[in-house]
Amino acid sequence: MKKVALIIIYNHQYNKNIDILERIYKDKFSHIYHLVPFYNGEKENVIPVYESSYYFQGYIAQGVKGFFKEEYSHYFFVADDLILNPVINENNYAEHLNLNAGTSFIPGFIPLHDTDYFWVRACEGVFWSINFPGVEARNQLPGYDEALQKFQQCNLTVKPLRFEQIRETPTTFRNWIRPFVGRQFLDHARFSLHYIKSKLTKKTYSLSYPIVGSYSDICVVSSETIKQFCHYCGVFSATKLFVELALPTSLVLSANEIIEEKDLKLKGKALWAEDQTHVVEEFGGSLKKLLTEFPDNCLYIHPIKLSKWDTEL
Repeated sequence: MKKVALIIIYNHQYNKNIDILERIYKDKFSHIYHLVPFYNGEKENVIPVYESSYYFQGYIAQGVKGFFKEEYSHYFFVADDLILNPVINENNYAEHLNLNAGTSFIPGFIPLHDTDYFWVRACEGVFWSINFPGVEARNQLPGYDEALQKFQQCNLTVKPLRFEQIRETPTTFRNWIRPFVGRQFLDHARFSLHYIKSKLTKKTYSLSYPIVGSYSDICVVSSETIKQFCHYCGVFSATKLFVELALPTSLVLSANEIIEEKDLKLKGKALWAEDQTHVVEEFGGSLKKLLTEFPDNCLYIHPIKLSKWDTEL
């Protein structure tokens, strides 16, 4: 029988959530680990990690020696504020996620040049460099051409970005004019000149290395991929690439086959601030009711902030 490790990632040291999540998943997964920042408790399956939550791919790299075992077919990573559909367990996860022994999963890729709007992560991707001060990482990643081949295997392209994709640009005439009055005058004048120049010259901005984005609070990594995946996660953590770029890029560089949410019957549900309040109200703030009445067609709900729920099960 296939064995899977469920690895729960905590952005912050919410130690009180460890027991709650154990109760949620203990009857569904036999092998559970927790990656918790600065943990100094006694639980054997809780692995302390030391990294900024902005780069929590570094948690995975630091924790691998604590959760890796040859017997595991897959490593199932979820955020501590993400709740999986209760129907999913260690015996049927591969069926629900269309996984075979060598296949990994991530919700879906976001090529940086495909966005029709400013995304701060796209800006970070353009200006990221492997030559980070104090970090000797240049030879720790595949070369540009090799990385590009891995992207092509996943049907991903890498193209230059436009100015307005990496710099937040006013959308109204009033918002263009307003910053010229006051202390922001010089900065906005420089910004406006760069914008005008980019339009006149049709200037674009190329990535120094192939990078792709993705929702990164859930992913499943195959056993044949996990060590290389963790290595790349560590490299990107050391060079300060944000997790929603670093984790999917690490998976593309290390995996042979990747399943996305678009290939599945179950779809994840990402909540914005107003949606989070609505969900709490919908289930009366009861975690037990949420788990009992979990939407059938939903793969996961995220985020579910446990501090706002009655966690009695």
